[in-house]
Amino acid sequence: MSLLATLVDLAKGCPRNIKRRLLRDILIILFVTSGAILAIVLIQGIKTQRDISTAIIAKANIQVSTHFQSFADPLSNVLKILGKWGEAGLLKISDDNKLIATQFQALMEIQPTIHSISIADTEENNIQLSHLNNEWFLHDFNKTESTSAKWINETFEDIEILTESYYSMATANWFRGAMLNPSTAPFFMTEPYLQPSTGEVVITVSLRWNKRNTEDSNHVSAVSFTVQSLMLFIEELQVTPDSRILLFEKSGTILTDISNNSHNSNLMNTIQANKSSDKLLAKVAAKIKANNTYSSQVFSIKNDGKTWWLGLNQLHESNNDVWVAVLIPEDDIFSDLYQQWLRFGLIVGSILLFGIFMTVFLVRKYSHQLKDLPQQQIQSEGYETEVAALIQAGESTTLEFKSTMRTNLKTGKTGKEIEIAWLKTVAAFMNSDGGILLIGVADSGEILGTEADDFANEDKCRLHFKNMLNTHIGAEFTRFIHLKIVQLKNNSILIVECERVRRPVFLSMGKQEEFFIRSGPSSIKLSMSQMVKYLGER
Repeated sequence: MSLLATLVDLAKGCPRNIKRRLLRDILIILFVTSGAILAIVLIQGIKTQRDISTAIIAKANIQVSTHFQSFADPLSNVLKILGKWGEAGLLKISDDNKLIATQFQALMEIQPTIHSISIADTEENNIQLSHLNNEWFLHDFNKTESTSAKWINETFEDIEILTESYYSMATANWFRGAMLNPSTAPFFMTEPYLQPSTGEVVITVSLRWNKRNTEDSNHVSAVSFTVQSLMLFIEELQVTPDSRILLFEKSGTILTDISNNSHNSNLMNTIQANKSSDKLLAKVAAKIKANNTYSSQVFSIKNDGKTWWLGLNQLHESNNDVWVAVLIPEDDIFSDLYQQWLRFGLIVGSILLFGIFMTVFLVRKYSHQLKDLPQQQIQSEGYETEVAALIQAGESTTLEFKSTMRTNLKTGKTGKEIEIAWLKTVAAFMNSDGGILLIGVADSGEILGTEADDFANEDKCRLHFKNMLNTHIGAEFTRFIHLKIVQLKNNSILIVECERVRRPVFLSMGKQEEFFIRSGPSSIKLSMSQMVKYLGER
């Protein structure tokens, strides 16, 4: 008995050899059980994978928000100082702006992330000090004249009168936003925009205030920082070894990718840079545009056979125009988990192989104690070969030949003893391990046919067979007995297939009931005591 033979039998159908059937069934149980375990682990693994990814992305978003807060808090403090100075009358827009320039410079030197500080009023006056490449510039905008000058050693140099006004306070987003911002809000934050005076992509935080003893809040102070400085600050935060942090507008336009160092000083250049061949960034942008609700969400993105997990979150709660995307490769999240799954797969595979080995070993070891099941049926297709093989093998515990169903060949007449003879065999088969009775075949194996029984047709033959079973064995047992009438070598023979029955089957002859079993190629009758013992050990 080999595993290959068992698999061949399994492919063909149900193997007759009980050892192979046992081996097949145990192997099926092993494979089904292992498959079920793997399926459960896979399903649970997918759920766990998403849960872990969501948790890590959420944690990363919190880290980014907290990190940005540490960037924004000093700016907010500077903004509050400017507001308090303004309320106290220490910020004055006048012809001599040296005091304001000195004040602004001091604050910006304390907080280097500030790119520019502005103060404006509703009279269209706006003073802005900015620094670029270690140089300081003061821009003075008003209704009548706008000037630009370098601020060097507390002196204005290279003063230039501008032909065009850069600002209109009615349209400046940071001024208009601060004026419309609720008094309960700490400050107003703009979306990224191109600052005309410096050519830098900046975000401005602004706050309105009024001088003491005045009714209207008609002044706004503003602090601006570049997108580049923000991302350089955020770059200090490393979520995972290969993670990427992206800054984008709510329209889906990616502003900066710190991992690629694409800190462009011109907004249009930044936008064009992100329309390059980077497929991953294009897919991220598509996800951002599809997120119409702009709620914090977690997505998975496939790119060149690699999976990335994307988390979207607002940069700051006060501004939904600027969003941060945290992009983490799946390998960073699940490297340890993959190793555990690999170990788990190896363990399951080893257990499966060990189970197969033990199954084969045990079936081989106890094969001498496993008795093959007898053949209890003949296939309808190709029965000629199967019947011929049975006849050639000769009578056995599970095979019996009878020449006729009711006719005594010696006298040529029907005889009750002929019918009882094959009925004994049927009852004995059912009380034993089942078997096949061939009627129309002599004890020698010669095919005689059933013509001697002289039935008018097959229906009459079947009816007589059924009546004999009902009378002598019982109608309740007929479902265990199957009759086939086939042609073999131009002769009609009867194939009676008998199943094993767990209840005792008695042969009734008048008022007597007898109990038969198979012993070798013959049917023997048991006494009452023998029957009780036999049934007890069966």
